[in-house]
Formats: sequence, C-alpha cells, structure tokens
Amino acid sequence: MGSKKGRKETRRLARFLFEGAMLKRTWRTGYAFLGQGRESVAAHTFGVALIGLVLASRFQEELDLEKLLKLCLFHDMPEARTGDANAVHKRYVTRNEVAAARDLTRGLPGGNEVMELIEEFRAGSSLEAVIARD
Repeated sequence: MGSKKGRKETRRLARFLFEGAMLKRTWRTGYAFLGQGRESVAAHTFGVALIGLVLASRFQEELDLEKLLKLCLFHDMPEARTGDANAVHKRYVTRNEVAAARDLTRGLPGGNEVMELIEEFRAGSSLEAVIARD
C-alpha cells in the first residue's frame, strides 16, 4: 500500500492540486472597484502565462523560458489560502502570503522549488521574475 512517508506526500500533492484548482473559484477583488467585470485568479494566471510567453520572445538569448512559465503559474498560489487583495485592501489589510506559501509547500515533493519561485517572484530578483510581474 506504500510507506507512511509516501502516503503523506500523496496527501500533500492532492491538497496542493486541490488548492490550485480552488483558484478557478477565487475571484479577483479589483473588479468591485471598477464597477463591472469578473475574473478568477486562475483566469488571471492564464493571462500572466500567455503574456509572459509572448514577452519571452524578446529575450530569447538571456531567458530561461521554463522558469518564467513556472513563475507565472505559481505566483498567486498563496491566494488559495489568503484570497485576493486589491490595491485598496493592501493599504489596510495585512495578509501573510509568505507564511501561506510556506505552509502550502511544506513537505510537498518539489515544494522547495515552488517556494523559491514564489519568493523570487515577490522579490523581482531575476529577469524572469520581472517579466512575470510585468
């Protein structure tokens, strides 16, 4: 049936995938201030990945495309636990996305890489992270 460690890793993977899928039902909050429109965090993530892929063509020689797409894909994963906060919310409400990301990736096979990518995105510490943020 598998080792205890293997079962635990399987549960962590299932939880991570479930929470990632929750982003399809997690609404971005900025549209309330615009007065119309609606977009899920997952739809936003698709748009970020599409834009990142198109922008990457301008930096082919100096860019790691796989890393860029991972940054685009994982950048808002903590919002599965914190929800989305728009610019006004961020002025008044404190969310701990770093703790959410750590909890989300702890014990997850490949979790260290996901956490490092989220941190890199937040810091904007590489060309790939800058493009993903743009």
